[in-house]
Amino acid sequence: MYYLRSKVIKTARLRFAVSFIAAYTFGALAVWLYLHRADGPYYISAALVSHFLSGFSFLLFTSPKPRALPGIGFYYPRIAALFTIFMPVLGLLGISLTLLMSRVFMESHGLAEEYKEKAYEGQGTEVDLPNDVTEFLYDEVDVHPIADVLAGDDVGMKRGAVNLLRRIGSAEAVKLLRKSISDENAEVRFYAHTALTRLEEDYAEALEKARFKVERYDSAQTHAELAITCRNYARSGLPEKNMQEQSMTQACEHWEIAVEKNPDNQDFKMRLAEAYCESARYSQALDIYKNTVSTPEDELESRLGICRIYFELGNYLAFFDQINEMRSRPVPQSSDPFRLNTYNFWRSFLDENEESRDLVENVDTDGVVI
Repeated sequence: MYYLRSKVIKTARLRFAVSFIAAYTFGALAVWLYLHRADGPYYISAALVSHFLSGFSFLLFTSPKPRALPGIGFYYPRIAALFTIFMPVLGLLGISLTLLMSRVFMESHGLAEEYKEKAYEGQGTEVDLPNDVTEFLYDEVDVHPIADVLAGDDVGMKRGAVNLLRRIGSAEAVKLLRKSISDENAEVRFYAHTALTRLEEDYAEALEKARFKVERYDSAQTHAELAITCRNYARSGLPEKNMQEQSMTQACEHWEIAVEKNPDNQDFKMRLAEAYCESARYSQALDIYKNTVSTPEDELESRLGICRIYFELGNYLAFFDQINEMRSRPVPQSSDPFRLNTYNFWRSFLDENEESRDLVENVDTDGVVI
């Protein structure tokens, strides 16, 4: 949406610039014909025609309807045409200087601009989702008290809560912002809508920059960065389900290209397998995990990935076989405490669940309880 909007604005500005070039060309021709009117009987008529073409240039090269950009796309060209026609030479110069000075010295003021200045001071919002589980949990803990504020009646507190949700930017924060759109207070609804729009624009800008890098450099790293951005956008809670699936599909495609360009990068392969899991492409993810499980630095993550796939597929026989294999091997080394704790949890799962052990012993090869 942001990309399309930017394209419309750029097109309108280009048309307006072409209109000025044509207007100055016809205007200069009209002046030249008028100054040389003694050289021919038709020079005065030609000068008038050229003068009117100078004004009508703003109508010929711009949009015939206001549409999405009523200012620079429709009304500004019409005003410029009137000044150019009814004030020869001076009108064209005057409107040019007016637009130039307004661009340089004037600022837009209004409710939306005031909100943007006050609510979004400082650096831009990072669109990357937190990689550390502790940071993620802190974000979620921050969100729940905000839900209580949004359920209250203090408009000022609600406004601050909406601003904070936008800064958090997690999927849970997006859910609360969507609920705030239906708040009984019009100002809160406006702030919530603006916050969601700004979040959407942040992701759209990040995607546009990542795609530009891919087109320019076409390296494994740029494809990996675009894949990360697509995945983060899909997990943000902003896109609808079909757009979410499309974004995850694009993430998988760019991870595949990154792995193809740099096949020795094991981290790219693990991220590709993770994207496959989140896209429910379990067979492809399982192939990667089985190929990397023998690598010491990837063993822990690979075994966790295999457990996840078997569990989500409901293949409990293979799931418990994997747990038994994990129990028979030493715990792999890892710098990630969350993954290490998860690994130890699965290893001790059968010890703490005798019913699960009995279930494994009474399951036939097709996964059916005997």
